[in-house]
Amino acid sequence: MLARKLLAATALVAIAAPAFAGDINPVINTSTDLANDLRGVAFAADGSIYASGHAGTVNEETRFVLAHFNADGTLDTGFSDDGIAELDIAPGRQEQSLAVATLSDGDVVAAVYAVDEDGGQSIYLVRFDSTGTQRVAPEWGDEAGLVEVVFGWANADNESFPGVEAPPTDTAWDLQVDRTGGEEKLVVFGMGSAASGTNRVDVDRYVVRLNNDGTPDASFNGGVPFTFHSAGALGDNARRGLIEADGSILSAGYTNLGDGLGNHVVLIRLHPDGTIDESFGGFVDPESSATAVGLVATPGVAVFNPFVGDGGFAECYAVAKLSDGSYVTTGYGGATGNGVASSLGYATTQAPDLVSFRVAGTALDTAWGNGGTQAIQSEGHGQPTAEERGRHVIGLPDDRTVHVGRYGGIAAVYVLNADGTPDTTQHGDGIIQLGHPTINSQFFGAALSPDGTRIALTTNANEFGARLVVLEIGE
Repeated sequence: MLARKLLAATALVAIAAPAFAGDINPVINTSTDLANDLRGVAFAADGSIYASGHAGTVNEETRFVLAHFNADGTLDTGFSDDGIAELDIAPGRQEQSLAVATLSDGDVVAAVYAVDEDGGQSIYLVRFDSTGTQRVAPEWGDEAGLVEVVFGWANADNESFPGVEAPPTDTAWDLQVDRTGGEEKLVVFGMGSAASGTNRVDVDRYVVRLNNDGTPDASFNGGVPFTFHSAGALGDNARRGLIEADGSILSAGYTNLGDGLGNHVVLIRLHPDGTIDESFGGFVDPESSATAVGLVATPGVAVFNPFVGDGGFAECYAVAKLSDGSYVTTGYGGATGNGVASSLGYATTQAPDLVSFRVAGTALDTAWGNGGTQAIQSEGHGQPTAEERGRHVIGLPDDRTVHVGRYGGIAAVYVLNADGTPDTTQHGDGIIQLGHPTINSQFFGAALSPDGTRIALTTNANEFGARLVVLEIGE
C-alpha cells in the first residue's frame, strides 16, 4: 500500500490582498483534478497547507489522498513528486478522510474511515513525513502504516457484535492536536456503534485521545473512549471538535429527537482528563423535547433547537470559542417547517438555512443574532437555489466568526459580528460568494493559519475535482 502518483493539472488564481484592517478577502483560489474531495485541511507551521480526502467518483473506487500546497497555493512537487500522496486502504471499497492535522516535527496525520471486508466501517490514522513518505511499523502503526482507532468495538471483536449481520460502523469527523501538555496528543472526534455491553446497535458519540505514537492515552478517561448516548435508540451524530487553551474539549454534533421535534444541536464539554465538565450546559431547550423522548438535562451537555416551535430543525457542524468563553455554533437547519410562518421574523424555509447560536455556560445567549438565533436565508434573493449550509466556523481575535459552506447554492463564506449579526462591512452583506465554473461543491473544511492572518477553505466531493481557497484578513 505505497503512495501512488496521480497525473493532472492544478489551476491557480492569485488575487490581490485586502487593503483595510479587518477586511476578509480571497487571495488564492485554486482547483485540482488530482482529488475529488478535500474536506480535511490544516496549516503547517511554515504556512503551507495540507488537505485530505479522496480521489474517485464511484464509492467502491475511492482512494485516500493527502495533498500538500505551498503557501502560494501551488502543489508542492517535493511531496510525493506531484504534491499528492494516494493510498488504497480498502481496495474495492469506499474510503474517505474528513480531517488532517500537522505535528511539530513536520509530520502530518490524517484520520481515514474505510469500509471493511465484512461490510462494517473502521477508522484508521495514517502518518506521513514532509516528503510524502508514509510512516509504517515500527515507526507508526502496523506493517501497512495503519493505527486502528477503536470506539465501541475493535475489529477483532466484530463477531460478537449484537447486530452481526450489519457489523459496527465507525466514522471519524475530526482530528485535532492537543498541544496543551508536555507532549502532543491526538484527539479523534466521531460516532460509531454503541459499545460492548450496551446490547444496542444505535450510533453513539465518541471522543478518543491518543499519544503521539498512536497508543491510547491512559490519562484521558482511564485510557478508554469517552462515549455519549442521549436516549432510547436515537442516533447521536458527531461533527467537528475543539481543543481549548487549557486542554478542555468541546464536541459538536446533533441528534434527531423524532417526529415533531427533528434535529437538535448537542454540545458536550469535557475536562482535559476526559470527564464531563459539569459547569457547562445542563439544559435541554425546549423542555418538551426531553419529555417526548426521555431525554434529561445533563451537566456538561447542551441540547437545543429554538426553531422547534415553528416546525424547524437545527444541526451543528462546528463551534468557535469567543474571548468571553462563550461558544458560537454553525450548521444548517430550518427556521420553519414546510409552509409554516415564522414566529421569529424569518422567511418560511424552502431549503436548508445556515443556522447559528451562542452558548454561554449553562444557557443559550439570547443576545445573539435575533433573540438568540441566527438563520441566514436566500429565499427571495435571486440566488440559483434557496439552499444554505454551515459546515465549519473560525473565530477571529475580534470575536467575529467566519462561517463556511454555501449560500443560495453557491460556495460561500459568511462573516458575523460578535453579536451574531452579519458584518455588512464585508462585501455589503457579510457574505463572500465564491462560485466556480465547473466545481459547484460547497466549502466544507476550514483552518486558521498559525499567525491568524489566513483561513484555508476546501470543498467536498465533486466529479470535476476539489478546490482550495485562501482568505486573508487585513491587518
